[in-house]
Amino acid sequence: MPIEKIAIENREQWLTLRQQDVTASVAGALLGVHPYTSAYGLYLLKKGLINEDPEESGPMRRGRLLEPVAAQILREEQPEWQIKHPCGFYYRDSEARIGATPDIVAFNEKGEPGVVQVKSVEPSIFRRDWTVDHGVVEPPLWIVVQAIIEAHLTGAMWAAVAPMVVSFGVEMPVVPVPIHAGVLDRIKIEVAAFWKRIEEGRNYDPDYARDGALIAKLYPQDNGIEIDLRGDNEAPGYVDQLEAARAAKKAAEGDEKLAKTALAAKMGDAAIALLADGRRISNKTTSREGYFVNPTSFRTLRILKGR
Repeated sequence: MPIEKIAIENREQWLTLRQQDVTASVAGALLGVHPYTSAYGLYLLKKGLINEDPEESGPMRRGRLLEPVAAQILREEQPEWQIKHPCGFYYRDSEARIGATPDIVAFNEKGEPGVVQVKSVEPSIFRRDWTVDHGVVEPPLWIVVQAIIEAHLTGAMWAAVAPMVVSFGVEMPVVPVPIHAGVLDRIKIEVAAFWKRIEEGRNYDPDYARDGALIAKLYPQDNGIEIDLRGDNEAPGYVDQLEAARAAKKAAEGDEKLAKTALAAKMGDAAIALLADGRRISNKTTSREGYFVNPTSFRTLRILKGR
């Protein structure tokens, strides 16, 4: 089936269009390479069990506001290119149910159509996650996946990622992304399996190290009933792990309190103290305004004695 190209009229319409597809920005979750979204969370979202957060995070707002700046930088540094920003369209493969809204559509000096995925990156994160040996810039895999999908949906002949690093100046290298057909084939397989899971009601196993906030959001209140986990072989191990972690935390808090008390006694009313090894410690007075906390409800996990 041909690729659909749908004009974006407003945010509500755009969100509705996105809901019916796995979008390029989160497709990496199905390959296990997305840093912010898991397959478990994506399932909950598309199943309608949780809602897409309508509020922008700080990094999201920064990226949105800086996109026009990135487009202008491209115009200045690539004067032979034709730059279209904002794209203004949502592209979708209705058969595969994959969609995307490219940041920038461009034609290079040869007149070849391409896509440029812009990412606003904090300098320390850029150094940590984007650079390899000898300062070579290598985009994270989930962003490479995003660029490849956008190239496929727009019919682009090339793709690139442009990380915009803002510190005292603005640095924005343009990194070519090879459009590997094998990567696209793998994505289509995983997306097809994902929609089959949606149809059959089979979620992925949660990543307990990452999905805590999602699980809390999915089950915000208890229902007052008791369930039987005696057939679950994993549960006792997690109870042991929880008890050990809490004991270690309690011991660490006791050690912290002892050390803080001893140092406070040695410093008296001094604000700063110099140690023999060159380190300095501070115990300055901090003042803060009083405030009121609105009522909230939350769940508390306790380990009870057996009957």
